[in-house]
Amino acid sequence: MQYTRFIHLCKYFLLVIPGQIFAQESLSLYGTVDMGAAYQSHSANVSSTYLNASRVGLISGGQSGNRFGLKGKELINSNTEINFVLENGFNIGNGTAGQGGRLFGRQAWLGVKQKGIGNLRLGRQYDFANDYISELTPFGPGDFASASLGLSFGSANAERFSNMIRLETEQIRGFKAGVGYSFSTQIPSGYIVEGTYPVKAGDSRNYNYTPQDNLRSLTSGMQYRQGALYTTATFDMYFPNAATANGEVPNATAWIIGAAYDLELFKLSAAYGQTRNAWLNPAQLIQTYKEPSNLGTTNNSIVFDQNIAVDSYMLGLTVIPNQATNIFLSWQIAKPMGSMQSNPGFPTDTQSVYSIAYTYNFTPRTNIYAMSAYATNYSMSQGLTNSLIGVGLRHKF
Repeated sequence: MQYTRFIHLCKYFLLVIPGQIFAQESLSLYGTVDMGAAYQSHSANVSSTYLNASRVGLISGGQSGNRFGLKGKELINSNTEINFVLENGFNIGNGTAGQGGRLFGRQAWLGVKQKGIGNLRLGRQYDFANDYISELTPFGPGDFASASLGLSFGSANAERFSNMIRLETEQIRGFKAGVGYSFSTQIPSGYIVEGTYPVKAGDSRNYNYTPQDNLRSLTSGMQYRQGALYTTATFDMYFPNAATANGEVPNATAWIIGAAYDLELFKLSAAYGQTRNAWLNPAQLIQTYKEPSNLGTTNNSIVFDQNIAVDSYMLGLTVIPNQATNIFLSWQIAKPMGSMQSNPGFPTDTQSVYSIAYTYNFTPRTNIYAMSAYATNYSMSQGLTNSLIGVGLRHKF
């Protein structure tokens, strides 16, 4: 009899108790697969150092970057949650990993969320400019190729910081705010001293023992929501690698303010920002700073130069004729300021980007898209124009 009771007790602990313990756990696989075709060209006037070129073919991640990831959470009590995200980026055209070949290059973090307070996350994460400014524009950070907001607002260009500790509050009476610090961003970096070329390249993958011998970053942001209104402001500071910069390059800053008003059938948005002492933009090269080898939006980098000063502007409009259809339009400007306007080593001029895109949703997870963008003085390179026309199919799971 005692043996029988013991067997029933073991079954209870093995079958009933684990179900109660793990009832609050969750683990899910998610992702995006996006593939299309596009024509892209850039051309230059006779005074430019760039070469005329064009290409046509398949494009991976035309609307959104391809990804798959794991996200999970566990409630350890009624107010506290442990959560994590591991997210891989990849090129669906050839199957290679994105973000420099990292296994989980898009995101990799472990966090704690406290009800009524906010969350703490540790690992590789986005900056607040990416998260908060993306709601202002139909062409989000890293989205829609050459129409991306990141072409004119470098800090909002899907910037990911490795080795970051990030704190963010919950939404309280419409307000939310956060701050983060990366001990080693591991963003490819370059340093221009007194306008000399080529730039000095910093090591983007090492996590050096001495903190100042790493490229570090401070990111912060705040937002406010009230009905149809959304407003936000972000500030980022970048601290150069001391071992490479050798005290000759100052810290770089980037701040953005913006607002959006959602009237259901259409949404209006605007943003303004300033970047000083560096430029974050995937179109410029660290190697030569002279010709773009990649006109996409996947290889983020930062070039420090005390002569760099850029003012950025954006106007956006989203039109929603029906539940299945979206039309996106935007106009963005990146304007060189101060001594950057008269740099003989790298002639600059105001960049203007005109973009339009269309999406049609077959289901909540699958849509087709068409996009077009035209830029003058692309990447603020005087005389360089860039154009893009593309179509594609996107599925989210």
